[in-house]
Amino acid sequence: MLGSLSYYEKSSGSVFYRATKKELILFLFSAFLFLLGCYRMSVAGSPELGENVSSFLAGAVLASVGFFLSWFNGKGWMWLMIGVAVVGRLLFLPLPASEDLVRGMWEGEVLDSNFNPYQVAPGAQELELLRGDVWERIRDKDEVSSQPPFSLAIFRLLHGMGFNEWGIKTILVVVDIWICIILAMRYGSRKAALYGWNPLVVFSVAGEGHLESLMLLPALGGFLIWEAWVDRKGGAVIISTNGGLSGGPGQMVSFAALLMGLAAAMNLVFLPIVIWMFWRVLVKSGIKTGIAILLVGLIPLIAFNGWGSVSLNTDLKMISPFSASVFPDTLSLVPGTLSRIGVGLSPEFFFWLVLVISLLLVFRNSSMERFANLYTGTYLVLAVAVYPSSFLWMAPFALGTMHLGFRLVSLSAFIYYASYLGGEGPVALGSWYSVALWIPFLIGILWYVLTCGSKSSGFYVRSY
Repeated sequence: MLGSLSYYEKSSGSVFYRATKKELILFLFSAFLFLLGCYRMSVAGSPELGENVSSFLAGAVLASVGFFLSWFNGKGWMWLMIGVAVVGRLLFLPLPASEDLVRGMWEGEVLDSNFNPYQVAPGAQELELLRGDVWERIRDKDEVSSQPPFSLAIFRLLHGMGFNEWGIKTILVVVDIWICIILAMRYGSRKAALYGWNPLVVFSVAGEGHLESLMLLPALGGFLIWEAWVDRKGGAVIISTNGGLSGGPGQMVSFAALLMGLAAAMNLVFLPIVIWMFWRVLVKSGIKTGIAILLVGLIPLIAFNGWGSVSLNTDLKMISPFSASVFPDTLSLVPGTLSRIGVGLSPEFFFWLVLVISLLLVFRNSSMERFANLYTGTYLVLAVAVYPSSFLWMAPFALGTMHLGFRLVSLSAFIYYASYLGGEGPVALGSWYSVALWIPFLIGILWYVLTCGSKSSGFYVRSY
C-alpha cells in the first residue's frame, strides 16, 4: 500500500483517506514556499512605495508558486492547512494598512466626534483638532466619504471601542480564519486552501486591511445555508411543502437571505444575489413567501442606508459601485479599454448593462452557485472600478467548484502592483500588463461556463 492512494471504508459508510508520502512532501513544500513568500512580501513593505515593489513582487512569486502547488495537494491535514493559513496571515500583520482602512479609521473618528464624513472632507478646517498620524496617511484630503453607511457604522463602533490599526487588522484576520475553518469543514482541506493559502486573499485582508472578510463571512454563510437546505433538497419548492416560512427550510432560507442582506449592506455588489433568492422562492413557493424572503434580505440594507440617508443626509448615489469614473489606478477591463481607445461611455451605461445581464442570469439559472459565479464574473469584467481585492468577492461561490478564473486571477492580480514601480503611486497599466492580468481570468470564466453545470461534479460531496 506504500506510495499508493488509499481509502478505508467503515461499515457505517464513512470514508477515511490515507495520503501518500509524495503528497505529504508536496504539501510541506507548497506550505514552505507560501510562507516564505508571505514573509518576503511582509519584509519588503507596502508596494505603494516604489522602492519596495521589486522585493514585494519577488515574494509574491514565491507565495503564488506555493499556492499553485497546493492545487494538487491531497485531502488530508485539514488543521495543518489551517495552521499554515494562520501563520501566513500573522506574517502580514506588521505591514502598514492600505488607505482604505486608514480612511475608514479616520471617518469613524470623525463620525464619533459628531461630524458628518459624507459632508466634511478630511482637509476641512473644522476637523483640524482631529488631525494626527492617521490623517497624514490620507492621500486625497478633499474627498468626502464614499463608503456605505454600514461600513461607516462599523468603523465608528471600532473607534469607540478603542481599536487601533493593529486591533482592526487582528479582527479582520480572526474573521478570515473563521472563513477558512468553515470552508475546510464544508469542502475539505484541498478546496479550503484555495482561500486559506491564497496570497491575494492573505495580502488584501491581513496586509492591506480591506474589509472583505467582514462581507464574505455572511455571504458564505448565506450561500452554504441555501446550498444545504435548498439546492441539495430539490429546489425552493421544499419551502412550500414543509410548512412555508414557519417550517425548518423556510426559517433557514430566511436566515440565509438575512446573511446575504448583511453582505449587500456592506457592498451593493451582493444585492442581485438577494434578488435571485427572492425570484427562486417566488417561482417555487408563491408570491407571499417570495416577498417575505425579499423583505428579510433587504432589512440590513434598508436599516443602514435609511440611517445614512436620514441622519447623515447621504446621497445614496455616491455609494453606488458605478458612481466613480474610470481612474487610471483601477483594473477596469471593458470601461477602461474603451476609454483608452477614445470611446468614453458614462458609468451609468455600464450600470444598466450589468443590470440587464444580471436579470437575464436570474431567469436562466436555478442554482445559486452558478448564478453567483456568472454574475460576479460579469460584474468584474464590466465594472468601472476594480482593484485586486475586488476579485475576493467571488470566493464564497467559486471555491466549491474550484473556479479556474478565481484561481488564476489570484495569481495574475499581482501584476497590478507593477504599476507602482518607480513612483509613489499607481499609474495606468500598460496594454501588455492588462492583457497578462485579465486574460487568465477570462479563460477561467470561459472554462467555467463550458464545463460547470448548475450542479457541478463533486460539488455536493463533502470530503476531508
